[in-house]
Amino acid sequence: LASDSSPACPADMRHVSGTHYDRAQRLCVRLVRDICFEFNPDVVAFEGSETTVDVCVDQYEWPNKKGEKPPVMMRFTEAADKCKSVGKRLCSEVEWELACEGPATLPFPYGYAQVPGACINDKPYKPYDGAKLESSREEIREREIKRLYQGEPSGSRPRCTTPFGVVDMVGNVEEWVTTSRPEWPHISSLKGGYWSKPWSKCRGTNDSHGPRFRFYEIGFRCCV
Repeated sequence: LASDSSPACPADMRHVSGTHYDRAQRLCVRLVRDICFEFNPDVVAFEGSETTVDVCVDQYEWPNKKGEKPPVMMRFTEAADKCKSVGKRLCSEVEWELACEGPATLPFPYGYAQVPGACINDKPYKPYDGAKLESSREEIREREIKRLYQGEPSGSRPRCTTPFGVVDMVGNVEEWVTTSRPEWPHISSLKGGYWSKPWSKCRGTNDSHGPRFRFYEIGFRCCV
C-alpha cells in the first residue's frame, strides 16, 4: 500500500501511474441476482486499448480532507470549477479506474471479493422526493438532502483504500469524471457508486447524466 504521496505530487494527493486496460474480463465465482461479488484472481483477459497513466489524485473526496463529510448536489460544471479553483481538474474515467484498481487491476479497491463493511456502500436505500430536491425553496431542498444523506467522514473505513493509497473510491459519494468515449452521450460520467450500492466496484460507469445534472449523492475528487 502506498501510504505516502510521491514527491511528484502534493502531500494531500497520491501518485497514480501505470497501464489502464479498456476492458478487463474476469471469471465470476460468486454471483448474486446477476451481480458478481467475487472473482477468480487467476483468470483475467485484457481487451481493447491500453492507456499509460501518470497523474496525481486527491487522497479523499472533495474537499480532500480526512474527517470531513463530502458535500453533495454538485453539478459536473460546479465540480470542474471547484477543482480549477485549487489548480486542479476533474479526473478522467481512465485515471479514476486505475487509481481504484491499482497495478493489478483489482475489481475492488482492496481485492477480488466484496467485503461487507469495508467501504461506505452498505447503508439502507431511502426513497427520494424529486420535487423536494429540485424545489425553488432552499430550505425544502436542504431538508430533503439532510434526510437522505448517509455519507460518512472521509477516511472512516480504512480498508476502503486502494493500492495507490486513494480512499473511498467505492461508496460514500458517487464521483464525477470526464469521459471521451464516442459512444457515450455526455462528457460527464459518474464512478464508484454511493452509500447504498453494495455491489459497486472499480469498474462500472453511469453515463446517463449531462453536466448540469445534480443529485443528493453526487460529489467528486480532483486530479492534476
